[in-house]
Amino acid sequence: RERSERVQECREVRLKAAKAVAECGAEKAAKENPTATYEHCLHRVRSMTDKGLANRVKAIERAAGKHCVVKMAIFKSCLQDENMWELAELAREALERLKALKPIPV
Repeated sequence: RERSERVQECREVRLKAAKAVAECGAEKAAKENPTATYEHCLHRVRSMTDKGLANRVKAIERAAGKHCVVKMAIFKSCLQDENMWELAELAREALERLKALKPIPV
């Protein structure tokens, strides 16, 4: 029961995050930067090792590019969708640091 409640809570959080990403310019970011799409991130998540994915989170944060907040939010969502909860938590922490540094592009 506890697990199903956690899954439901995570699902609700992901839906809120997806809505926020959509509102903050994910479509615009994808047009300007093709690596800022859900499909691209999902491909990476499915094709990379856990170590590679952890390095990817660090690389997105370190680069702190124009669309880093949108890109990290999408990456975190992909990790959650693939049930990679530890890596998703790493991405969530990085996302919070990026949000503190960079405004969401509009």
